[in-house]
Formats: sequence, C-alpha cells, structure tokens
Amino acid sequence: MSVTANNIVVYGSTDMPEADGVTVGGAVDFTKRVAFYDITPSGTVDAVSSSSSDTATMMQVMGRDSSGVIQTPAAMTLNGTTPVTGSQTFERLLAAVITGGAIAGLTSPGGTAAVGDVAVYADTAVISGHTAQAGSSNTSGTTPPLFKLQSGDGASVSPGMIIRITGGTGANTLRMIIATSGYGTDTVAVSRDWTTPSGSIPDATSIYSILQGMLFEVSPNPVTAITRCFATAAADVPSGSQRAFYEKVFVVNNNTTTALTGAQIEIASETPALPAGALLDLSLCTALGDTSTTSNRQTAPAAGAGPFVTQPSLVNVPAPGNLPAGGTAADAQGVWLRLTLPAGTAAYKGSADLRAQGTTI
Repeated sequence: MSVTANNIVVYGSTDMPEADGVTVGGAVDFTKRVAFYDITPSGTVDAVSSSSSDTATMMQVMGRDSSGVIQTPAAMTLNGTTPVTGSQTFERLLAAVITGGAIAGLTSPGGTAAVGDVAVYADTAVISGHTAQAGSSNTSGTTPPLFKLQSGDGASVSPGMIIRITGGTGANTLRMIIATSGYGTDTVAVSRDWTTPSGSIPDATSIYSILQGMLFEVSPNPVTAITRCFATAAADVPSGSQRAFYEKVFVVNNNTTTALTGAQIEIASETPALPAGALLDLSLCTALGDTSTTSNRQTAPAAGAGPFVTQPSLVNVPAPGNLPAGGTAADAQGVWLRLTLPAGTAAYKGSADLRAQGTTI
C-alpha cells in the first residue's frame, strides 16, 4: 500500500520542557505530538472523548490569556462523549496533557487512561451543525482518508482543525484535518481512516462541527501530551543580545509496509511571516533513531545533528535517504529546530508548516 499523507506524522522527543536550563531532545516519544493551534476569538475550551467510557480520564491545559499571561487552570475530568467546558479564557493553547502524559512542565493529572480519541478545543466552533455530503472515504491507493464537507465549507477550514461528528453516521468520531486542497471541492484529508468509534464512513446523514484545538489520537500510538514548540521562548530586551532556541522533533512513517524513498524535509512556511530578523531553520539528525540531547534549549546540539539549513529549503534525509515503513523508534528521523530571535523581537503568534515529501508506490 502506498505511503499517504496521513502516514507521515511528527512526534515529540523525550525531553520537551519548554524551559531554560534543562536537557532538551533525546529519543522519539510516540506519546508526544506538537501543535500550533490558536483560539479565535478568545474564549473557554471544551474537552471531549470519542468514547462514552472515558468518564475518569483527566486533562490539564496550559495557555495564554487575552493579556498574554500564561494560565494553567486545574485539571478537568472528562464526561465521555459529552463536552466538559473549562472556566479559563485562552487566546492560544501552549500545551496540554491527558492521563499518563507529561510535557512542557505539565505532569500527568491522574485519572484513567483514555479509551478513545480526546480533544480540547475552543468552545466557539468554526462551523457547527453542518451536514456532510456523500463522498467521504478511507485510504485508497495514493489517496488518504477523506471527508466531504457541506458545500462551501472548504473555504472556512485549514489543516490542524478538528472534525467532530455530532450526529448521524459516525457520531462522536474525532479526526484532524491534514490537507484542504488536492482532493476536490469541499473535500479534506483527515488524520486516519474512519474505523472508530462507529466503524462507519461518514455519509450524507453525518452532522459535524469544525473546531480549533488539540487532538490526542489513540491510534496508531496513544498520544497523551501535546506542546506548541518554542511556546515560552522570548527575545532579549532591545539593547540585549540575540538568542537561539532549540527543539527536537521526529518525522515518522507509520505505513506498516511501504517506505517513503528519496525523502526530504523542510519548513515550508510560517503563518504569518516571522517578525523581521527572526528565523526558524532546521537540522536533520545524521542517523535514524537518534537519541542525542543538548544540555539546555539555548545550546546547539553537539552530537548527532547535521548542519542547520535556512528555510524554506528541502533537506535530504541522510543515506540511504528513506523513511522506513513500520513507525518504530529505530526508523524515526530526528529534526532539530532552531528559532533565532534578535534582541527586541516583537511577540509572535503563528504556526510553522513542517513537511516531508518523497517517492512511494
């Protein structure tokens, strides 16, 4: 089976503290993902599962409020497929964990491990109560799983947004949009096949909402922690010095049978553009399955990393140049990200588009 867009996933590394003075990097950690998703307009967030069994799973969220102050309210307990609304207002999410997870200074909030997919998302939906068209599908050939939105909705959605089916076929299913073009008008690619919780592909009876937030997928690897890279990185005062921050992530091919050959990785864009003088570039680890660390996030990695390349620019995965099939730790391609901030760089709220491309059958 061909490698499709949903097979290529970016995971986190063992040490992602989002703090100064502590170790960064290490081996791939399949329980961690990265995200750059905002909340517009500012508001409270909801938490929900795709499984009615998740009534003792807990979640804790960290984010910035409308004045820019970091807030970490008490953990919420999920109520299965019934959304639970938090009390804190956020304008962006920085990190979140569910039972068993730890990242960015957050530790496991306790509770029972999730059975289903779990989402935390803005209480104000991008789209609410719309009806899908016929035409959704599972992976086929070189085409990833698809969802056919209501006519006209394609113009209102973007990669990273969450689909929650609230009624009809596939009710309670959660999926992330991974692409909004290339598959037909109002048709989006999603993060994995339509196999749970209902086992049914959405159809013209499926009612859905589109949401801004973070999705903790239970498959192919149970994700329990998500962070926004460089969430707490800050420039020096205008009269001070330039600073560079480092973060390590991994690109993994979760296709079980087919390698992505001639693989290349780049940061295709930042949206909006970074402030003047700021740069986000990358270095590919020189061997798959790299476990190297750096002593702190303002020290460049001394081992295991190739040269940093100004972005956007495709960088070849080191020889033999493939992202192997199987999605194992030994086959994960490490990527060091470097954020350079000149003194006095203005605050920035945006996202980066990390892409991989290659050849498949």
